[in-house]
Amino acid sequence: MNISDTLLNALEVTTEPFTICDIKSGSVLELKPDSSVTVHYVLRGSGVLITSDCLQTEVKPYQVIVMPSGMAQRIEASSDAVMGKATSSVCRNLSDNVASLKSTEQNETNIVLACSRVKATYDHETDIFSCLSEPIVESFCSNSQITAAFHTMLREYSKPGFGTLALADSLMKQSMILLLRRLRENDDYRVPLLAVVNNKGLQKALNAILTTPEKEFKVRDLANIASMSRSAFAEQFHRTFGQPPHVFLSSYRLRRAAQLLLTTDKSVESISVNVGFRSRSSFSRAFKAKYNVDPAKYRAKDRIG
Repeated sequence: MNISDTLLNALEVTTEPFTICDIKSGSVLELKPDSSVTVHYVLRGSGVLITSDCLQTEVKPYQVIVMPSGMAQRIEASSDAVMGKATSSVCRNLSDNVASLKSTEQNETNIVLACSRVKATYDHETDIFSCLSEPIVESFCSNSQITAAFHTMLREYSKPGFGTLALADSLMKQSMILLLRRLRENDDYRVPLLAVVNNKGLQKALNAILTTPEKEFKVRDLANIASMSRSAFAEQFHRTFGQPPHVFLSSYRLRRAAQLLLTTDKSVESISVNVGFRSRSSFSRAFKAKYNVDPAKYRAKDRIG
């Protein structure tokens, strides 16, 4: 078994029951930051996704959208929709409102999404999407394997039966593997595990960074974890991730801090310790340098725009 198969066999995926979001033409669905990764599957309709970083992405049928944790989002049923909170968009539990899908089937100006919180971890610890700083948006065709998997999950949740949860988790794992395959084919390494799939040493070092960012890692410490010399590790890490280990670590710590600020009630000082800063003042300086606002004001943002 090669290392990519070993990695994917160790992938554990759990999903919550789907919610169906029906966004009427001219309306906006505004979602606040969530502590979990959210996956949207576009059943029909078209429009635009706008993130808290002002990134705009086209939304269309058969897309799979993976939203990072801690990122606010706005979905409009048309690119020229009036900015503002939704007044006619509705989110329903799938099991309670299966018929609602049929009621708008002929209205292509609506966007209908199937949405679920997903947890995907490698080797019981590493969240494979923990470094994601922007949405992953991939389009598939109507007869693709991933489309079939999502529609099977939706049918299961619409009429739950024996083994529904286990089957849904299995199908979501299949879907995430197909998504990772697509990213790998496109040389898209926003999911770091894809970049280190053939390097067990870098996998170990990456796992240490993602699971224990509070530790005071030196490059030599990470090299030892990877069972490499310092120079070989630094060179391979930079070639794989496009930046030195200490820059990657610092960026991840601040990204993790931003997620915690938006999704928990922990104090700024507590968060600074949790992500590896020795003092609140040093954390605040680094955070403001990256996000152009101090941590307390960043937390105060409760909507996009």
